[in-house]
Amino acid sequence: MQRAPQFVTGNFVPHHKFLEDAEYGRALDALVKAVSDVLVVSPDDSQVFLGRRKVEPQPDWWYIGGRAKPGESPEQAAVRNIRRELGLELPIERFEVIANYSFVWHTRAQAPVDNGTADISTVHSLVLRPEEVGVVKLDEKEYLDAKWFAAEEVLSGEFHPALKQAIRDVRAKRAYEALEALAGDDGVATDNAKLAQLAKELVKQVSAGRTAGPVHALFNQGTRRYSVSAPSRHDAARSRSPRRPASAAFA
Repeated sequence: MQRAPQFVTGNFVPHHKFLEDAEYGRALDALVKAVSDVLVVSPDDSQVFLGRRKVEPQPDWWYIGGRAKPGESPEQAAVRNIRRELGLELPIERFEVIANYSFVWHTRAQAPVDNGTADISTVHSLVLRPEEVGVVKLDEKEYLDAKWFAAEEVLSGEFHPALKQAIRDVRAKRAYEALEALAGDDGVATDNAKLAQLAKELVKQVSAGRTAGPVHALFNQGTRRYSVSAPSRHDAARSRSPRRPASAAFA
């Protein structure tokens, strides 16, 4: 349902460079980073594996992931990030794009920290098997801890709204896959009742948590709680509705 196709024009050759913090901080003031994040899920999607990050801009439970390098496809960057941060070498075919998110952060690790940073993230889902989880080697420079959470616990608990949205997007992708499988290769389903049921489930999952504008989140590190606000679609529709002049209202 979601894809992140890469188009390479000409004979591009990457020239990767390491930037010292001062130079990197200036770059962050001028650029939006591309990142590849991964929502690790259990085989039945009932659990998610999150890392508790040490560093800004998100020193809390978060995806496994990080920056993409020039020339990498989003999936290639995700493979490299999982290798670096979990110590797992996995084939690229196991990384499924579920969404693209825009992140704007008030703080960052590089001075001046209050200048913040901005990302465009391609978020993937990755199913990890129990035997793979058992050999995870967490990058201790990046994470304090990592563990499994029930997906419902994340949806109802004190977690960043982007994590909640990713769980909803995984569910929407699964609903689409079920609908696609029923339609078959020719796109014609034979069980119309089942088709309608799956279509309703897809609409339900796609609509869940949808907002009409940016979602604003404030994180209190002391209480480890989030304050979240977002305009509803109803509010946005009402604000777009044309209003008659006051003189016409009583005509």
